[in-house]
Amino acid sequence: MKTFFIISLFLLTSLSANQRIVDELASPMTEIPLRSAMGNEAYNDAIGSGKYRFVSNSKCRLCHRKFFRGRKKDPHDHAMESLVSTGHEKNPRCLTCHSTGYGVKSGFESMVRTPRLSNVQCEGCHGPGNVHVQMAKAKVRVREKFIEGGFLAGQDSPKILRKMCVSCHTERWNKSYHDLDRAYNSYKKANPKSGNK
Repeated sequence: MKTFFIISLFLLTSLSANQRIVDELASPMTEIPLRSAMGNEAYNDAIGSGKYRFVSNSKCRLCHRKFFRGRKKDPHDHAMESLVSTGHEKNPRCLTCHSTGYGVKSGFESMVRTPRLSNVQCEGCHGPGNVHVQMAKAKVRVREKFIEGGFLAGQDSPKILRKMCVSCHTERWNKSYHDLDRAYNSYKKANPKSGNK
């Protein structure tokens, strides 16, 4: 009887997940999260300026090692795996939220052309990071401490950053968290289970 219950629970969970995929594919195309968070005009001005481009988390981890290591098991860092396992790794509807910068110039295009931007990396939430990297390098050269800045959705823009979360974590896909404030605040720590900053 216990085995039957476990198998039934597995099948119900699988059917529920598959139904969410079916529902998502039947719904209107998801808007680019950064555009949704910033608004059309601000997004078009920023991205259209040519000033911003994606650099990948290989740049982020140079300064943010502790955070990078602490988040290696985070579901965002494995977002592409769920697409590959369901055969949707080339589906634009899915790539918008399961990769970094899909649909944005210099963002993710495919696993063949831009594998370095697969999954939801730092820039998947903060937007293109090249300006942030340039600002940090300039401060390091003059031996000044660099704290933040240079992102379209950074810590200095908490309203936009929170909108980035709900751009992908919609009612249909909210299984990863049910309390936005708690989830949002957990990303202020390098490793949410350790309690360390």
